[in-house]
Amino acid sequence: MSHLLIRAACLEDAEGIFHVHKDSVESLCHADYGPTQISMWLDGRSPETYREAIVAGNVWLACTDVIQGFVEIDGHEVSKLFVRGQAAGQGVGASLLREALARIEAAGHAKAYLEATLTAEKFYAASGFRKIGEGTFSRGNSPVCIEIIKMERAFPGA
Repeated sequence: MSHLLIRAACLEDAEGIFHVHKDSVESLCHADYGPTQISMWLDGRSPETYREAIVAGNVWLACTDVIQGFVEIDGHEVSKLFVRGQAAGQGVGASLLREALARIEAAGHAKAYLEATLTAEKFYAASGFRKIGEGTFSRGNSPVCIEIIKMERAFPGA
């Protein structure tokens, strides 16, 4: 993808981040998760969902003329990484992951951790993450859950 800019998110980006998250889940995850699971995944999310992490300086965007994807970190965890469906496979996610890993390593962590969707497991494995477990994710008190893969990657010299 030409002219991709990676930059820190600001509060004015919250609505765009929300739309990227929604588009990513709805466009890319239907092969691995059913409609009820996708609905649960997005239930209750709004632009407000991202405000705290944006204010903390933990969200970065990949932009062209619009936001193509975003990544959020929390300590040593890559807690969110989503790209627009039309941007998948064009290096947006890889650029965001490199940014997140650089930030995590610079903060002094020996390893990065994440919980991958079934859809994203191969993407993370190709970037050096290895499976360390399995689990599920649900929002609130929903009985609906999605399967996840727990993964980690050590930094060189750690």
